[in-house]
This record gives sequence, structure tokens and C-alpha cells, in this order.
Amino acid sequence: MQNSINDFLKYTESQKEASLIIAKDNEDFLDIINVLKNNNYQQVNDLLDLFDYITKPSKVFLTIEEDFSKELYDFIIQYPTGQIQIYNNLRSQIITPIYNQVAVILVVKKEILQKAQASGLKILENIGLSYQN
Repeated sequence: MQNSINDFLKYTESQKEASLIIAKDNEDFLDIINVLKNNNYQQVNDLLDLFDYITKPSKVFLTIEEDFSKELYDFIIQYPTGQIQIYNNLRSQIITPIYNQVAVILVVKKEILQKAQASGLKILENIGLSYQN
């Protein structure tokens, strides 16, 4: 797996969409996290953390261990537009991501992705590059 995921990571930088890595199970999920960390990707805890990184050169990943939130789905839709509007403490804030030298990867378990897609979220249609073993 490591060679193929490393090949995938070569293409994630400077993309105008977030990339997605789909883990088949818990063990695969943990292996992917380790590979990302070994490739100098910084793990962020939530969207507010992520917003701090996308305005400067960085390589980050966010794990989705429960459901896809509406805020995360909105991020996926808005990221390619060049402006992301968020509400922080009931105040609107606009973030302008830079794309040059930025890589954003979402890591999700297959079952969570399937559940989100079944609920009507068009994640795969709005994501950039995706990888699955």
C-alpha cells in the first residue's frame, strides 16, 4: 500500500479541490494516518484548524471518524471557488485559500462515506483526487 499511496500523494499538492483517501477498515485507517504523517502531512483536528493552514503553504489532513458534517460538506463545495464562508461565533468570516504549495486531504472510512452518499451528499462528485486500496 505504501508505494501506491506515496504515488497518490505526489499529485495532491496545489490542487484546487480537496483530495480524499478512503480506508476500507480501522486498520487501513490507522495505516493511512501513519503514511501521511511519515510524508510530513500535519493532522488537523477540525475545520477551524484546517482554515489556519489553507492560507499558507502546508500539507494537512483531516480524519472523518463519524459522520460528514454539513460544515465539512460546505467546505468541500466551497474550497474550489477561491472563497470559503464560515460562521465562527455567529459571525460570518471569509477565508481565501491559496492553492500553490497547499495539499488538503480528507481521510474517511468507506462505511462513513457510503452513509453520507446515501443521505444525498454528493461528496465524490465534488472532491478532487481520491484514493482507495
